[in-house]
Amino acid sequence: MGAVLIVDDMEDLRYSLAHVIKKEGYSVLTASTGEEAADIMRSNIVDLIFLDIGLPDGNGIQLIGSLKNIAADVDIVMLTGTNDAKSAVISMREGAVDYIVKPFEIVEFKAILHRIMQSRIIAKKALLDHQDKGLDTIICSSRAMLAVKEKILSASEVHAPVLITGETGTGKELVARAIHDVQQPKGGIFVKVDCGTLAANLIESELFGYEKGAFTDARADKKGLVEIADGGTLFLDEIGNLPVSLQSKLLRLIEDSVFRRVGGLTDIAINVRIIAATNSNLDREIRQGNFRGDLYYRLNIIPIALPPLRDRENDILLLADYFLHRFAREFKRTIHGFTAAASAALLKHAWPGNIRELRNMVEREVIFCKSGWISLSGLHQDAVFTGGAENRLDLPLKEIEKRYISKVLKAVNNNKSQAAKILGISRTTLREKLQIDQFPIS
Repeated sequence: MGAVLIVDDMEDLRYSLAHVIKKEGYSVLTASTGEEAADIMRSNIVDLIFLDIGLPDGNGIQLIGSLKNIAADVDIVMLTGTNDAKSAVISMREGAVDYIVKPFEIVEFKAILHRIMQSRIIAKKALLDHQDKGLDTIICSSRAMLAVKEKILSASEVHAPVLITGETGTGKELVARAIHDVQQPKGGIFVKVDCGTLAANLIESELFGYEKGAFTDARADKKGLVEIADGGTLFLDEIGNLPVSLQSKLLRLIEDSVFRRVGGLTDIAINVRIIAATNSNLDREIRQGNFRGDLYYRLNIIPIALPPLRDRENDILLLADYFLHRFAREFKRTIHGFTAAASAALLKHAWPGNIRELRNMVEREVIFCKSGWISLSGLHQDAVFTGGAENRLDLPLKEIEKRYISKVLKAVNNNKSQAAKILGISRTTLREKLQIDQFPIS
């Protein structure tokens, strides 16, 4: 159910339209002046406004801009007493989506009501349903990312290695999973290996497995992640961190589709799709002797470079709206969207942390939002967005961090797992910080 606001100085018309709207299953609010409408908008979530052009305190067309400043994505339909094409064009230019000439048939009014409200429901559902598999997980309208989608389709048609590059937080794993899902919609496992977090002395046995007796604790044969991924996709994240000693073994896997377990004497044949990702400059790593050139060339058969979010201006508000509705549903909050000023601030921000930063910021805003709209003042209070907790430049960094962690913990009722998720750290890291700093929270 959505909310509809009727703004007209004719009491009988307001009453009649309100009755129709309620019967159609929507909640309704009414106002007789532009000022009253603005007050209602500031304290209520409204999806659609039927706005009279002739109001006691001004022209309805001139009111469109101020109402949009309060709620950027509200739909406005103008009510006019004359079939004036010029007024209709001006209304549309100012941001109205339609107009209706009085007197009108109730059937005509209901048709416009349902068309707009249903389209809003479908749009919101489409955003939430983007958690499906494949290309649908990549939410974008920018040319750069549409080109990436084309590359994903091309990559899914062949069984060649893919190398995904881009800054941290640009969505490299999301692209890797999309390639896997498009290529193997009915089967095949996706196995992720984070080369940056596995210990150097364990990564070989984790990747390739081991034979019984290969070392002291090897009491039985064990399959590695490569073997587990047989028939599917092996995603090697942060490939630049793979030890040089293992790079030749990976190269042989790519070229010959065989490998040996640690301590093994026979080759094991395997059919696995290799996708690697990095935020490192591999050309520089090759020059410094940290990465094999021949391995780089084999991995880089299908290169996919992801642009930073600052170069995807058309996608910023689209992604922000998606995350807003996703977290509003998760936390059971009624939040309708961003105000026009907040949307403008999102577009101006540099987003050094890319999509991950945007996601975390929106999640925090949903949790702390006290009204139906995320406002500019709310964003200014966001520590990551503004660059400093509580805007205190006289505090040491450790104290700023401590205060912000306390604020997040309080907001989620001391749920450590939820707080760690919002802060973008592991629960173990959060627990260590709490122990070190002796937070006054149980």
